[in-house]
Amino acid sequence: MYGPTKCGKTTICKIWQKKSKAIFLDKKKIEKFLNNTYKNHFNTHNNWILDNADLFLKKKNDEKLLNLINIIKEKKKSFLLMTSNVPPRQLPTKINDLLSRVSDSLVVQVHEPDNLLLANIIRKYLEEREINIEKKKIDYLTNRIERSYKFAIKIAKKIDSESLESHSNISFSFLKRILEI
Repeated sequence: MYGPTKCGKTTICKIWQKKSKAIFLDKKKIEKFLNNTYKNHFNTHNNWILDNADLFLKKKNDEKLLNLINIIKEKKKSFLLMTSNVPPRQLPTKINDLLSRVSDSLVVQVHEPDNLLLANIIRKYLEEREINIEKKKIDYLTNRIERSYKFAIKIAKKIDSESLESHSNISFSFLKRILEI
């Protein structure tokens, strides 16, 4: 699964982890796994998660990831969920076999949000902090901000911090000021 920063990839991984009892892998766990010291987990678990595979590969772990994929592929009914900010063909590796294996697997792209999703992200963030904001004010924001998950959260955080600091109601002039910051 790949998509932009803050689009929910890690959240999806955590949901799948709960439902499937998957194990999150990091560099140390992968090394143990490949050195057979993690054999018990491999025998008792079928589901694995490698979040931020692109960052993992930037640290020259190409061979380790390829070996991991090969081992998991040999075991029937085993699954590896990997996330990345870039599509498989853009992963930072020179190992063609690794690119081929990752690209040939099921690939899901998470797209940038539309206005409705942007509005829901901002609304949810603010509601969690007990800040109520009218729909027309959310619409005002979504028509004026960058179309990204990261920016939607950034603007919601600004609204939260500025409203706390200034003890202001969230008016259109307040929102205009937030957009100019």
